[in-house]
Amino acid sequence: MKFALTSVALLVVMFAVATSCSITKKSGDYACTTSADCNSGRECSEGFCVLHGTSIDASQQPIDARSNIDGGGSNSCPSACTSCSGSGTMKTCTIDCAASGTCGQKVTCPAGYICDVKCNTAGACTKGVACPATGACNVTCSANGSCTGGTSGVTCGTGKCDVQCSGQSSCKDVTCGASCACDVTCTGQNSCGFQNVSCTSNACRSGAGGACSSTVNPDVCDTCP
Repeated sequence: MKFALTSVALLVVMFAVATSCSITKKSGDYACTTSADCNSGRECSEGFCVLHGTSIDASQQPIDARSNIDGGGSNSCPSACTSCSGSGTMKTCTIDCAASGTCGQKVTCPAGYICDVKCNTAGACTKGVACPATGACNVTCSANGSCTGGTSGVTCGTGKCDVQCSGQSSCKDVTCGASCACDVTCTGQNSCGFQNVSCTSNACRSGAGGACSSTVNPDVCDTCP
């Protein structure tokens, strides 16, 4: 009887060891205690070295799912953007000055994005706004004194550009440049000024406050594909 109990106990121990070996463990390549344990460009999150800005939810993700650790399938948002959406040629970047608090410096929209800039706090975007060189851009200068500083003001790229100067004394300088369709509206008191708004062509002047319109002479003012 004693021999039988000993045999049973041995079997239990062997089963426990075999079972423990089947439990998924943290990958040695990515396990960490602090960020100092990680390679350059990674930080320690939930016991793993992950790319900055990503995290591991152990309750939902396999521990050794390296595609998740490496962020290979994630859509990262450029630091200049408050939020992003879309994909491919329809990626959008929203820069909300009221939310980001970063519009005290020159606002530069990231390449490859359709940019929506909201200069909606007093004195926002006073260092200038640079739209993507080849992308579309929408800039709303709704706060008093917004979009008034810098040497370039609001500079459009070659894509469609819409600049709305509704804040009092907003928009010191607007340059449509080679935009395929540039619309500049100056509804705010003392906003814009004929000498401060450069349309793609004089044929695109709408008349009111030196504004520009892509519809007044479509053959010249709207050449977007």
